Amino acid sequence: MKSREEKLPITSFDAGEVGIFGDVLTREPTRRRPQIGFLALGYFEYWRMYPELEHQVRADLQAASERLAQALPECDLVFPGMVDTLDRAEEAGELFRQAQVAAIVVMAGTYLPDFITMHAINKCASRPMIILFNSQTGNDVNPADDYVATMRNSALIAITQLSGSFRKMKLDYDTVVSEASDLRAYQEIASLLRAGNAVKALRASTYGLIGHVFRGMYDLEFDRSKVKGFLGPEVMTIQAEHLLELWRETSEKDCEQDAEALEKRFKSKNIKSSDVLASLRLGLAMRRLYKKFNLDGLCFLGQHYIEKVCAAPARMGASKLMEEDGFMVSCEGDIGGLVMMDLLYKFTGNQPFQAEWGQFDLANNALFLLGHGIGAPQLAKNDDEVLLTGSPEEWGFEGSGLNYELILKPGEVTMGHFLNLGDSYQMLISRGESIAYPRLPCNELHAMIRVKSEVRQYLKELINVGCAHHVVLAAGDAWRELQKTAELMRIKTVVVE
Repeated sequence: MKSREEKLPITSFDAGEVGIFGDVLTREPTRRRPQIGFLALGYFEYWRMYPELEHQVRADLQAASERLAQALPECDLVFPGMVDTLDRAEEAGELFRQAQVAAIVVMAGTYLPDFITMHAINKCASRPMIILFNSQTGNDVNPADDYVATMRNSALIAITQLSGSFRKMKLDYDTVVSEASDLRAYQEIASLLRAGNAVKALRASTYGLIGHVFRGMYDLEFDRSKVKGFLGPEVMTIQAEHLLELWRETSEKDCEQDAEALEKRFKSKNIKSSDVLASLRLGLAMRRLYKKFNLDGLCFLGQHYIEKVCAAPARMGASKLMEEDGFMVSCEGDIGGLVMMDLLYKFTGNQPFQAEWGQFDLANNALFLLGHGIGAPQLAKNDDEVLLTGSPEEWGFEGSGLNYELILKPGEVTMGHFLNLGDSYQMLISRGESIAYPRLPCNELHAMIRVKSEVRQYLKELINVGCAHHVVLAAGDAWRELQKTAELMRIKTVVVE
């Protein structure tokens, strides 16, 4: 019996709709939770000398594995138990290899010669991310400690020995130092692992680009090979006609229930039901497009052509995909912004906001940031603070369009973006505090962000280092994760606070 592939011709997705696409994933790829190895060390020589020590160290390492697992709810922890002999290292390494661990956290309960530790690590088929966790059972030295107690806290010997060997072998690693029960250490480890997992996911991602970078926005222009080589995703150009074909197959009747729910959920001003239906119809076509091509993100230039044909801006479609699917969408050909949206969503779990630098506000030592319709209602304090409005810009479509008017809820935020420097990229990292401020009647998403330094000095430094006119922000602290991500991407960071 012939397979499906044998029955249908294989064509390029640009060539036509008949057959199977040879240059697009036609089946949704398998998604797998990150597997993290925990390599917990003890030394067999000590057990015969100090029989009570083995039980203590084993309990210490078991407790650490439980704390680490709690800090990594999005991962599976692969813990083979204490490794104290070469045979146990062989078993642990084989378990790590079979699990295809993305990273290994190394924690020593006592000293252990580095060749045993390296044996377990070298069993892995690919070089995983390594974190050396130097720990002890208290923050201070106890004057009453005997020799056995000092052996229980001899991890520093093992970890420094590993660091020297790794440096000699030109192997990369990260280091965390803390008392073993301090939960902040496990959160630090988790943030490093989140960065590693995010970079790995980006390298397996495909972003769809409809249109091109908005004409004249040289700061957003990009080289696909540099995006792939440094930031990670494949950028796939999708003709506007692919979207419009799905739009033609979609009717406003398909959206009536969703439109009714949307109008019940939010207060509105100056919009008609026809504007709501038109925007939701385009949004539904966008959803069908990304699912058809198994995309991991979407970047579009809606102005002029798409908006005119569909009689609606793509703003609401982008917002719905972000809110309901956790699928990131950016505009104006801003691929770097899309990567930053993806990262901030992964690191904080909060909806990102693609904005543009606006004005400074001396009274609040703050920056006013104005959106471009790319954000979800969760940016606001609650649904009562969100207004359904028309689009603030009209690019050839009839009617008022559809958008959210809201101001970002108060709280800590992380901000960032990328700038293509030709030979590489630079990552901008900043942070601030979204403050309570009256919502402006501007038919747009916006925010008021207080910064640490004097706001005019902040902008002077921002302009001096060079940045894109877009900025992406999200509630929460992703500072450590972004810095590690830039390191893994092999790009430099510029920090403005």
